[in-house]
Amino acid sequence: MVRPAILVSFAATLVFTSVTNAEESSVARAAENTKPIETGAQLPDAVIRDSKGNETTLKELSAGKTTVLVFFRGGWCPICTRHSGQLIKAYPQIESMGAQMVAISPDSPESTARNQSKNAIPFPLYSDAKLNAAKAFGLAFQVDDATVKKYKGFGIDLEAASGQDHRALPIPAVYVVDATGKIVFAHSDPDYKNRLDPAAIIAHLP
Repeated sequence: MVRPAILVSFAATLVFTSVTNAEESSVARAAENTKPIETGAQLPDAVIRDSKGNETTLKELSAGKTTVLVFFRGGWCPICTRHSGQLIKAYPQIESMGAQMVAISPDSPESTARNQSKNAIPFPLYSDAKLNAAKAFGLAFQVDDATVKKYKGFGIDLEAASGQDHRALPIPAVYVVDATGKIVFAHSDPDYKNRLDPAAIIAHLP
């Protein structure tokens, strides 16, 4: 006869294992294995933080507004910085068309604040250090040990940048979300060197 206490303990173990596996499965093993959500989907919700550490959600930020969501790897990434420069130039036109732009990265709030100040980025940057948003969009992947070691050789410490020990990143992506929360344009690429021309964002604003 199985005692009730043992059954409770076993059930708790099953629940914990299920949650853990679900969390792990939302981070792909490599960039090419990610499965980003696509055009036509509804905006998923996730908790992110501003540069001061205050929490908000994607749906709160985008409620009733056409929103351009840009996912990038971090302020330490030179290609992300170059792309940010292109977006800064396009930002006035995006705003004039009635849309807002929101950038999201795995940087900690502190790293996010430094990046925004250093590069004079006029649109808001948000910290997704726990990868809540990256996972919700199907963009998160695990960085392999060899790449982590190579980055450290370049003076890049992913754990220091994010304040977390997951050593995971999102693949770069851009989403245009209409005022109803529907994704009307989606672009992502497992190759972090390939970035979307801001002209394509403007062309797809509703």
